[in-house]
Amino acid sequence: MLTQEQKKEFSDILETLGENLDITETQFKAAVTSYKTVGEWLSKGDSELANYNPEVKPQGSFILGTMIQPITEEDDLDIDLVCELTKKKESWTQYDLKQIVGNQLKSHKRFDDLLDDEGRRCWTLKYRQDSDNLKERYHMDILPSITSEGYETILNESYKRAFDIASVGVLGISITDNENVNYYTSKKTEEWLKSNPFGYAQWFFDRAQVNSLKMFSLNEAVQEVPVFQKEKLPLQRIVQILKRHRDMMYKDRKDKKDKPISIIITTLASLSYNKEINVLDAFENII
Repeated sequence: MLTQEQKKEFSDILETLGENLDITETQFKAAVTSYKTVGEWLSKGDSELANYNPEVKPQGSFILGTMIQPITEEDDLDIDLVCELTKKKESWTQYDLKQIVGNQLKSHKRFDDLLDDEGRRCWTLKYRQDSDNLKERYHMDILPSITSEGYETILNESYKRAFDIASVGVLGISITDNENVNYYTSKKTEEWLKSNPFGYAQWFFDRAQVNSLKMFSLNEAVQEVPVFQKEKLPLQRIVQILKRHRDMMYKDRKDKKDKPISIIITTLASLSYNKEINVLDAFENII
Protein backbone atom coordinates (compact mmCIF):
# COMPACT_ATOMS: atom_id res chain seq x y z
CA MET A 1 0.00 0.00 0.00
CA LEU A 2 1.43 3.36 -1.03
CA THR A 3 1.56 6.20 1.46
CA GLN A 4 -0.07 9.51 0.58
CA GLU A 5 3.39 10.97 0.04
CA GLN A 6 4.33 8.18 -2.38
CA LYS A 7 1.02 8.52 -4.23
CA LYS A 8 1.63 12.24 -4.68
CA GLU A 9 5.15 11.57 -5.92
CA PHE A 10 3.95 9.04 -8.51
CA SER A 11 1.08 11.31 -9.53
CA ASP A 12 3.55 14.16 -10.07
CA ILE A 13 5.70 11.87 -12.24
CA LEU A 14 2.69 10.96 -14.40
CA GLU A 15 1.69 14.63 -14.65
CA THR A 16 5.21 15.56 -15.77
CA LEU A 17 5.18 12.74 -18.30
CA GLY A 18 1.91 14.08 -19.70
CA GLU A 19 3.33 17.61 -19.91
CA ASN A 20 6.28 16.28 -21.92
CA LEU A 21 3.85 14.60 -24.33
CA ASP A 22 1.94 17.84 -24.98
CA ILE A 23 2.24 19.67 -28.26
CA THR A 24 3.80 23.11 -27.87
CA GLU A 25 1.93 26.39 -28.13
CA THR A 26 3.95 27.08 -31.31
CA GLN A 27 2.71 23.84 -32.87
CA PHE A 28 -0.82 24.63 -31.75
CA LYS A 29 -0.77 28.11 -33.31
CA ALA A 30 0.78 26.79 -36.55
CA ALA A 31 -2.07 24.29 -36.87
CA VAL A 32 -4.71 26.96 -36.20
CA THR A 33 -3.18 29.28 -38.81
CA SER A 34 -3.06 26.43 -41.34
CA TYR A 35 -6.65 25.27 -40.96
CA LYS A 36 -8.00 28.84 -40.94
CA THR A 37 -6.16 29.46 -44.24
CA VAL A 38 -7.73 26.32 -45.69
CA GLY A 39 -11.18 27.47 -44.56
CA GLU A 40 -10.71 30.88 -46.16
CA TRP A 41 -9.74 29.29 -49.48
CA LEU A 42 -12.68 26.86 -49.49
CA SER A 43 -15.09 29.74 -48.88
CA LYS A 44 -13.48 32.03 -51.49
CA GLY A 45 -16.05 33.89 -53.60
CA ASP A 46 -15.58 31.92 -56.82
CA SER A 47 -15.59 28.54 -55.05
CA GLU A 48 -18.54 26.21 -55.75
CA LEU A 49 -18.74 25.83 -51.98
CA ALA A 50 -19.01 29.55 -51.17
CA ASN A 51 -22.83 29.69 -51.21
CA TYR A 52 -22.97 27.02 -48.49
CA ASN A 53 -20.82 28.79 -45.88
CA PRO A 54 -17.99 26.25 -45.59
CA GLU A 55 -16.26 26.37 -42.23
CA VAL A 56 -13.20 24.35 -41.24
CA LYS A 57 -13.07 23.35 -37.57
CA PRO A 58 -10.80 21.08 -35.54
CA GLN A 59 -12.19 17.85 -34.17
CA GLY A 60 -10.82 14.81 -32.32
CA SER A 61 -7.81 15.03 -30.02
CA PHE A 62 -7.09 18.63 -31.03
CA ILE A 63 -10.23 19.87 -29.26
CA LEU A 64 -10.17 17.16 -26.58
CA GLY A 65 -6.75 18.36 -25.42
CA THR A 66 -5.29 14.85 -25.79
CA MET A 67 -2.86 15.33 -28.69
CA ILE A 68 0.65 13.99 -28.12
CA GLN A 69 4.02 14.53 -29.72
CA PRO A 70 5.14 11.96 -32.31
CA ILE A 71 7.72 9.41 -31.15
CA THR A 72 10.35 10.63 -33.61
CA GLU A 73 10.96 13.76 -35.67
CA GLU A 74 10.15 11.74 -38.78
CA ASP A 75 6.57 11.10 -37.59
CA ASP A 76 3.67 13.50 -38.09
CA LEU A 77 1.33 15.29 -35.77
CA ASP A 78 -2.13 14.16 -36.85
CA ILE A 79 -4.73 16.96 -36.90
CA ASP A 80 -8.35 16.07 -37.65
CA LEU A 81 -10.57 18.72 -39.20
CA VAL A 82 -14.15 18.87 -40.41
CA CYS A 83 -15.28 21.07 -43.31
CA GLU A 84 -18.91 21.90 -42.53
CA LEU A 85 -21.39 23.14 -45.14
CA THR A 86 -24.76 24.46 -43.98
CA LYS A 87 -26.44 22.83 -46.99
CA LYS A 88 -25.56 21.60 -50.49
CA LYS A 89 -26.75 21.72 -54.07
CA GLU A 90 -29.69 19.33 -54.33
CA SER A 91 -27.99 17.23 -57.02
CA TRP A 92 -24.77 16.62 -55.07
CA THR A 93 -23.95 13.11 -53.91
CA GLN A 94 -21.19 12.28 -51.41
CA TYR A 95 -18.89 11.77 -54.38
CA ASP A 96 -19.73 15.20 -55.78
CA LEU A 97 -19.14 16.98 -52.49
CA LYS A 98 -15.83 15.21 -51.89
CA GLN A 99 -14.56 16.00 -55.40
CA ILE A 100 -15.64 19.65 -55.21
CA VAL A 101 -13.74 20.10 -51.93
CA GLY A 102 -10.73 18.31 -53.42
CA ASN A 103 -10.82 20.35 -56.62
CA GLN A 104 -10.99 23.61 -54.68
CA LEU A 105 -7.91 22.55 -52.70
CA LYS A 106 -6.11 21.59 -55.91
CA SER A 107 -6.85 25.00 -57.42
CA HIS A 108 -4.49 26.57 -54.85
CA LYS A 109 -0.88 25.85 -55.82
CA ARG A 110 0.31 25.62 -52.21
CA PHE A 111 -2.45 23.18 -51.21
CA ASP A 112 -2.05 21.19 -54.43
CA ASP A 113 1.61 20.66 -53.54
CA LEU A 114 0.65 19.52 -50.04
CA LEU A 115 -2.25 17.29 -51.05
CA ASP A 116 -1.90 13.56 -50.45
CA ASP A 117 -3.77 10.80 -52.26
CA GLU A 118 -7.52 10.84 -51.66
CA GLY A 119 -8.51 9.02 -48.46
CA ARG A 120 -11.64 7.03 -47.66
CA ARG A 121 -13.40 9.95 -45.99
CA CYS A 122 -10.93 12.85 -46.02
CA TRP A 123 -8.54 14.93 -48.04
CA THR A 124 -5.12 15.14 -46.39
CA LEU A 125 -2.66 18.04 -46.50
CA LYS A 126 0.90 17.10 -45.49
CA TYR A 127 2.96 19.97 -44.10
CA ARG A 128 6.76 19.76 -44.04
CA GLN A 129 9.09 22.48 -42.80
CA ASP A 130 12.76 21.72 -42.24
CA SER A 131 15.20 24.46 -41.33
CA ASP A 132 17.97 25.16 -38.86
CA ASN A 133 15.47 26.76 -36.49
CA LEU A 134 12.37 24.68 -37.01
CA LYS A 135 11.39 21.15 -37.97
CA GLU A 136 7.66 20.74 -38.34
CA ARG A 137 5.85 17.69 -39.67
CA TYR A 138 2.09 17.49 -39.45
CA HIS A 139 -0.81 16.51 -41.62
CA MET A 140 -4.40 17.70 -41.59
CA ASP A 141 -7.27 15.37 -42.49
CA ILE A 142 -10.17 17.43 -43.87
CA LEU A 143 -13.56 15.69 -43.67
CA PRO A 144 -16.30 17.15 -45.94
CA SER A 145 -19.68 17.27 -44.20
CA ILE A 146 -23.18 18.72 -44.25
CA THR A 147 -24.85 20.06 -41.11
CA SER A 148 -28.55 20.38 -40.30
CA GLU A 149 -30.48 23.64 -40.55
CA GLY A 150 -29.62 25.98 -37.67
CA TYR A 151 -26.76 23.73 -36.61
CA GLU A 152 -24.45 26.53 -35.45
CA THR A 153 -27.15 27.97 -33.19
CA ILE A 154 -27.92 24.53 -31.74
CA LEU A 155 -24.20 23.91 -31.14
CA ASN A 156 -23.66 27.27 -29.44
CA GLU A 157 -26.74 26.78 -27.25
CA SER A 158 -25.48 23.35 -26.21
CA TYR A 159 -22.33 24.97 -24.76
CA LYS A 160 -24.46 26.95 -22.33
CA ARG A 161 -26.46 24.04 -20.92
CA ALA A 162 -25.56 21.20 -18.62
CA PHE A 163 -24.61 18.13 -20.66
CA ASP A 164 -27.57 15.95 -21.66
CA ILE A 165 -26.76 12.66 -23.37
CA ALA A 166 -30.29 12.47 -24.79
CA SER A 167 -29.81 15.67 -26.81
CA VAL A 168 -26.40 14.86 -28.28
CA GLY A 169 -27.90 13.29 -31.41
CA VAL A 170 -28.95 16.68 -32.82
CA LEU A 171 -25.25 17.58 -33.16
CA GLY A 172 -24.63 14.81 -35.69
CA ILE A 173 -23.37 15.68 -39.19
CA SER A 174 -23.54 13.87 -42.54
CA ILE A 175 -20.11 12.94 -43.96
CA THR A 176 -18.52 11.54 -47.11
CA ASP A 177 -17.30 7.94 -47.16
CA ASN A 178 -16.27 6.27 -50.43
CA GLU A 179 -16.95 2.80 -48.98
CA ASN A 180 -20.59 3.68 -48.36
CA VAL A 181 -22.94 1.75 -50.67
CA ASN A 182 -24.69 4.94 -51.81
CA TYR A 183 -21.54 7.06 -52.18
CA TYR A 184 -22.14 7.73 -55.89
CA THR A 185 -25.93 7.73 -55.88
CA SER A 186 -27.64 9.19 -52.82
CA LYS A 187 -28.43 12.90 -52.86
CA LYS A 188 -30.20 12.73 -49.48
CA THR A 189 -27.86 13.60 -46.60
CA GLU A 190 -30.00 11.61 -44.15
CA GLU A 191 -28.85 8.48 -46.03
CA TRP A 192 -25.16 9.36 -45.67
CA LEU A 193 -22.85 8.11 -42.95
CA LYS A 194 -23.16 10.12 -39.73
CA SER A 195 -20.48 11.43 -37.39
CA ASN A 196 -20.79 13.45 -34.20
CA PRO A 197 -17.43 15.03 -33.31
CA PHE A 198 -18.83 17.84 -31.19
CA GLY A 199 -21.40 15.69 -29.41
CA TYR A 200 -18.59 13.29 -28.57
CA ALA A 201 -16.40 16.16 -27.37
CA GLN A 202 -19.17 17.39 -25.07
CA TRP A 203 -19.56 13.89 -23.65
CA PHE A 204 -15.78 13.64 -23.10
CA PHE A 205 -15.58 16.96 -21.26
CA ASP A 206 -18.58 15.97 -19.13
CA ARG A 207 -16.74 12.77 -18.18
CA ALA A 208 -13.48 14.68 -17.55
CA GLN A 209 -15.09 17.41 -15.42
CA VAL A 210 -13.94 17.50 -11.80
CA ASN A 211 -15.82 20.07 -9.72
CA SER A 212 -12.81 21.06 -7.64
CA LEU A 213 -10.65 21.74 -10.72
CA LYS A 214 -10.92 24.52 -13.30
CA MET A 215 -12.91 23.28 -16.26
CA PHE A 216 -11.52 23.89 -19.74
CA SER A 217 -14.63 24.28 -21.86
CA LEU A 218 -15.26 22.86 -25.31
CA ASN A 219 -16.32 26.35 -26.33
CA GLU A 220 -12.75 27.56 -25.72
CA ALA A 221 -11.42 24.81 -27.96
CA VAL A 222 -13.58 25.50 -31.02
CA GLN A 223 -14.00 29.28 -31.06
CA GLU A 224 -12.56 31.20 -34.01
CA VAL A 225 -9.34 31.89 -32.10
CA PRO A 226 -9.10 28.75 -29.90
CA VAL A 227 -7.39 28.78 -26.53
CA PHE A 228 -4.18 26.79 -26.02
CA GLN A 229 -4.71 24.58 -22.99
CA LYS A 230 -1.65 24.45 -20.72
CA GLU A 231 -3.25 22.80 -17.71
CA LYS A 232 -4.95 19.45 -18.23
CA LEU A 233 -7.61 17.52 -16.36
CA PRO A 234 -6.64 14.08 -14.99
CA LEU A 235 -8.59 12.19 -17.68
CA GLN A 236 -6.84 14.14 -20.45
CA ARG A 237 -3.44 13.20 -18.98
CA ILE A 238 -4.40 9.54 -18.70
CA VAL A 239 -5.54 9.41 -22.34
CA GLN A 240 -2.24 10.99 -23.43
CA ILE A 241 -0.20 8.43 -21.46
CA LEU A 242 -2.24 5.50 -22.78
CA LYS A 243 -1.84 6.74 -26.36
CA ARG A 244 1.93 6.96 -25.91
CA HIS A 245 1.98 3.43 -24.45
CA ARG A 246 0.08 2.27 -27.55
CA ASP A 247 2.58 4.00 -29.84
CA MET A 248 5.59 2.47 -28.10
CA MET A 249 4.02 -0.96 -28.03
CA TYR A 250 3.44 -0.96 -31.79
CA LYS A 251 6.33 1.14 -33.09
CA ASP A 252 8.48 -1.82 -34.20
CA ARG A 253 5.67 -4.00 -35.53
CA LYS A 254 5.44 -4.27 -39.30
CA ASP A 255 1.76 -5.19 -39.15
CA LYS A 256 -0.08 -2.43 -37.30
CA LYS A 257 -3.63 -3.46 -38.20
CA ASP A 258 -4.36 -4.35 -34.57
CA LYS A 259 -3.06 -1.02 -33.24
CA PRO A 260 -5.96 0.54 -31.29
CA ILE A 261 -7.12 3.85 -32.71
CA SER A 262 -7.23 6.83 -30.37
CA ILE A 263 -11.03 7.04 -30.23
CA ILE A 264 -11.20 3.55 -28.70
CA ILE A 265 -8.59 4.36 -26.06
CA THR A 266 -10.28 7.68 -25.29
CA THR A 267 -13.76 6.14 -25.02
CA LEU A 268 -12.75 3.23 -22.80
CA ALA A 269 -10.71 5.49 -20.51
CA SER A 270 -13.61 7.97 -20.28
CA LEU A 271 -16.13 5.25 -19.43
CA SER A 272 -13.85 3.94 -16.67
CA TYR A 273 -12.91 7.30 -15.18
CA ASN A 274 -14.52 7.96 -11.81
CA LYS A 275 -13.71 11.65 -11.23
CA GLU A 276 -10.43 10.99 -9.42
CA ILE A 277 -8.42 14.15 -8.83
CA ASN A 278 -5.12 12.36 -8.25
CA VAL A 279 -3.68 11.24 -11.61
CA LEU A 280 -2.26 8.03 -10.11
CA ASP A 281 -5.64 7.06 -8.63
CA ALA A 282 -7.31 7.76 -11.98
CA PHE A 283 -4.66 5.80 -13.88
CA GLU A 284 -4.89 2.81 -11.53
CA ASN A 285 -8.69 2.74 -11.69
CA ILE A 286 -8.82 3.01 -15.50
CA ILE A 287 -6.20 0.29 -16.01
